[in-house]
Amino acid sequence: MNRFGLAVIALVIGQSLFLAAMVWDRVSLLRSDTVVTLETAPVDPRDIFRGDYVILNYAISRLHLDALEGDDEFSSGDEIYVELAPDGATWKAVAVWRGAREPRPGNAIIRGHVSYVLAQAPATETSGTDGNSIPCPNCGSAFVTYGIESYFVPEGEGRVLEDQRNAGDLTIDVALGDNGTAAIKQLRLNGEPVYEEPLF
Repeated sequence: MNRFGLAVIALVIGQSLFLAAMVWDRVSLLRSDTVVTLETAPVDPRDIFRGDYVILNYAISRLHLDALEGDDEFSSGDEIYVELAPDGATWKAVAVWRGAREPRPGNAIIRGHVSYVLAQAPATETSGTDGNSIPCPNCGSAFVTYGIESYFVPEGEGRVLEDQRNAGDLTIDVALGDNGTAAIKQLRLNGEPVYEEPLF
């Protein structure tokens, strides 16, 4: 066999190993023992060019930094580590860090990226025309994405799920890797599983 033939075989084997590693990484993540259930929040509906999928926004997508332990100064694009604690049927953010941390016993860490931050505004900048202070509910907040903001569903079912999401009936089970990487494991309506992510 000539050199070109050997190079082609090596390339094919290399690509196959790379794809196998990607599949194994995903399967390992979905089989993780660390699974948290996240509360969703209302957002706009679907993108007709990509088929039916549910756009997902979470209660932990907007972090009120002054109400959480840990670091409180972030910039757009920063990697962020959010410590989650059980809160009834779902999990909530209790701390946020710039670097990886070990969670307290019973808690978990999810890794994300800061989309943008709304800094805490001074009272003089939030005053109304009558001189009274106007509340700024998003000030001092970091808006974060975790790579789990959409989920494809069978055609025609996206709108129904979005309506249920907007009504607060939809929660998401998320598998977490040791480094905080997140993957959607299944969707639940009123606590009951409706869609489960296949391993392959």
